[in-house]
Amino acid sequence: MKLAKLFWSIGSILLNVVIGIYVYLMSNKPSTREEVVQYVNDNWSIYGAHWKAEFLIMALITIGALYFALYSRKVSWTIVAAGQIILLFTYPIMLGGYHNTPLELFEMANEVATIVFVFGNLVLFGGLFLVYFQDEYLKKWIKIAAFSISGVMALVFAILFMGFTTWNEVLVIAPLANVMYLINAYYGSKLKLENTGLAQTQTVLE
Repeated sequence: MKLAKLFWSIGSILLNVVIGIYVYLMSNKPSTREEVVQYVNDNWSIYGAHWKAEFLIMALITIGALYFALYSRKVSWTIVAAGQIILLFTYPIMLGGYHNTPLELFEMANEVATIVFVFGNLVLFGGLFLVYFQDEYLKKWIKIAAFSISGVMALVFAILFMGFTTWNEVLVIAPLANVMYLINAYYGSKLKLENTGLAQTQTVLE
């Protein structure tokens, strides 16, 4: 339990760090698609290492979410874990599809990775909305902030997934994701799960 909470909280904090690094890296990107592809490949040692690190961090968060889902047997945590698992598929697509590939293949890999990323976040924030809506451990104002932000993020990703807005327009609310992950990190330290999941399964097996 303690290790799962640690993975969830540390992963959430580190994810904010890598998001900041990525924003900095992309602030210097060129304007045209061809130049962006060349820019990413010219700096692949940085981008590749960054996405591998982010892959590992997301895996830590996923492990925590899976444990919470199995231990609590709550649908909300199951949805969160499902969203995290979907998000994990983004990174192999980028790591395998971006490096030293023609423009057409790069764009195809990017489109696939974007769809997976958007849908994974839609599921993840939808699950977090349910988690925080049902929460009994946080102070009221933090709980309201948490389920409000997660609800807004889920709605935005749903609109983006359905094609009613663009990725560049969505980036305007990106800071909300940073706040959300900070709340997640704090929540990991406060979370207490009733012994309703794995313990019951163990009792049945015994």
